[in-house]
Amino acid sequence: MTSGKVYLVGAGPGDPGLLTLRAKELLSRADAVVYDALVHPKILDFISDKAQKIFRGHRTKKGSLSQDKINNLLIQLAKEGKNTVRLKGGDPFVFGRGAEEILALAKARIPFEVVPGVSSAIAVPAYAGIPVTHRNFNSSLTIVTGHEKKSKSSSQVDWKNLAQNNGTLVFLMGLHGLKEVCFKLTKEGKNENTPAAVIQQGTTFRQKTVIGTLATIFKLVQKARMIPPAIFVVGDVVKLRPSVYWLKHKPLYGIRILITRTRAQASSLSELMSDQGAEVVEIPTVDISPLTMDRHAKKIVECIGDYDWIVLASPNAVEIFMENLKQMNKSHLDVADTKIACVGESTAKTLLTYGLKANLVPTDYKQEGLVSAFHKRLVKGQKFLFPCAREGRDILIRFLKQKGAVIDVWPIYENRIPLGTRDRLLRLFKKEGGVDFLTFASSSSVDNFFGLFTVPERRRWLKNIKVAVIGPVTAASVKKWGGKVVIMPKKYTMLNLVNGLTQWAKRHKPLKY
Repeated sequence: MTSGKVYLVGAGPGDPGLLTLRAKELLSRADAVVYDALVHPKILDFISDKAQKIFRGHRTKKGSLSQDKINNLLIQLAKEGKNTVRLKGGDPFVFGRGAEEILALAKARIPFEVVPGVSSAIAVPAYAGIPVTHRNFNSSLTIVTGHEKKSKSSSQVDWKNLAQNNGTLVFLMGLHGLKEVCFKLTKEGKNENTPAAVIQQGTTFRQKTVIGTLATIFKLVQKARMIPPAIFVVGDVVKLRPSVYWLKHKPLYGIRILITRTRAQASSLSELMSDQGAEVVEIPTVDISPLTMDRHAKKIVECIGDYDWIVLASPNAVEIFMENLKQMNKSHLDVADTKIACVGESTAKTLLTYGLKANLVPTDYKQEGLVSAFHKRLVKGQKFLFPCAREGRDILIRFLKQKGAVIDVWPIYENRIPLGTRDRLLRLFKKEGGVDFLTFASSSSVDNFFGLFTVPERRRWLKNIKVAVIGPVTAASVKKWGGKVVIMPKKYTMLNLVNGLTQWAKRHKPLKY
């Protein structure tokens, strides 16, 4: 059997946006991935569903493997012919034991490749507003491990040299031995007033920074109850933080937000929130599934030009409707003379991509808005086609029938819950710290989300979580489940939803360390 290849890949310091393009590419086509605890969960989403995922552990003994067992595992996977990604936090060659794994592969004659990652030694201070170098302050950077190998008879760290070093000192995994490090540096002559900083869980939404001096930093960190992983920075560059701390200009930084929209729709909302600094978790609770065209549907399309009005209530309805026309050898030209009403600006914009302009878009982006608009129009005897979701809202349909319109309701898709959604949500709330905000853009996404939890689970995890919704119909669904809606924009668009979140954060977000 031909041997597989092992790729030693750095996952970066935490923020999934700092993953390299090469790393993402390799994850998408790997046969197996062996990953560490410090790898961000969103990065794992880049792994193919067909790939074997093996948690190697790191931060606790549970699920961990010894280094020799990890080396043997990589060799075994390669001998099985599997192209394997060994995914490690930060850069694998910066105190990541990457060299040990590569030497084991080389000895076993297993082909390998190294893909460097963004090192936490540089990226984490940068996210905390601390440049590790500045020509007016230092001319060197020294990176030191905070955990030496226990089997060593004596420390290999030259504390006297470090104390006399005028450059920046960065201690990785530096929280556990912080008191001892400060003591040794000052004992060897380092000025106790030297600026110092400890950065917890850098580049993630849990990032916290404490600033002090070698004399004060330990007590300040204790008071702030900081937890690993953390980086300890010593040097005059720490004084630059007030001017360089760029994350303070991102109002959503430090806030984790769950997006429940369909995967296709989530990307644009995710980008808007990420640009404002939020850490976004995408777990769709709705999957749009087009319905197969039956005889009745085909008859509707054949007579599509007979309708006076077509009502489209969502971008999904537009796209599936146009695809159904295409299946019957029809196009936008066949409805060019038909009036089209759209529920909402985004629906109208989607329609425009097909070369059609909506004749009616209410200012109130919901079915009730169209009810108000059609109050002023003569509709008696006119034919309406309503391509919609199965079991969708029927407020407009009932109103038009009362006014004497002829209505053809055509279910063209249904909302389903994607497979594995409950498992992903439980992992998020049980193991990954949950979220600060839930966002919903439809009643179906609300019902599907809350319905996936048991009553005790909702009480435990969801009772006090803040919710942002696109409009009043969605808000009513949240309140029905006992949720707490704190943001609903006056204009029901995604951009206004994000603006509402940023305005809320500016007023309520606690001051970050």
